[in-house]
Amino acid sequence: LAQGQLLISAESELTRLHSTTISDSVAMRITGERPAGLDTIRTPGGDLTGLNLSDMSDLADPTTGLLGERYFVITLEARVAAARRHLRPLALILLEAVHDPTGSAPSIDAVIAADVIRETLRDADTLCRLHNGRYAILLEDTPENGAIWTVERIRRRLGEQLDDVAVWAGIACYPANGFDGPEVLDRARTALDQAREWRQDRTEVADT
Repeated sequence: LAQGQLLISAESELTRLHSTTISDSVAMRITGERPAGLDTIRTPGGDLTGLNLSDMSDLADPTTGLLGERYFVITLEARVAAARRHLRPLALILLEAVHDPTGSAPSIDAVIAADVIRETLRDADTLCRLHNGRYAILLEDTPENGAIWTVERIRRRLGEQLDDVAVWAGIACYPANGFDGPEVLDRARTALDQAREWRQDRTEVADT
């Protein structure tokens, strides 16, 4: 889809979230207007941030046309809530692909990576590009082994398109590794950090 269409889709999704019980919880976490003891939502960068839902400026990534970090942070909580409601698993993959991980590890071409990952996923899955250049993938109705297989397919496809590519991935699943969006995200970030300690392809799954 074109970036304009993605923005329209994202704005529609935010409107839907606003009008549901799910959005009430998400909005309280994002704006900080929350019941006592409820943490604000945690961004992929790891810092606690208040996001303005009316600001649509970075819903899409301008380089790749993928949905952006703001959309990811908002929709993660809704996807976990839906998985909880329907008693189904949800997998989160945080993925980084680089050239020559033994050196300065420059990221691969973002457009090529976005196209390869997008073609590998199902229509029901969600792909976003984060501010730090990594990719966040939400896999509906998918447990740990399905997420691992998805990473392997992405790694294989990237290797067919580019030389000297290393793929690091961190996987966390609801409910195996966390019971809400921020917890699942934190576990995936930790798993990715562990994967990045290797100087070669590596997929790490969050501890149960």
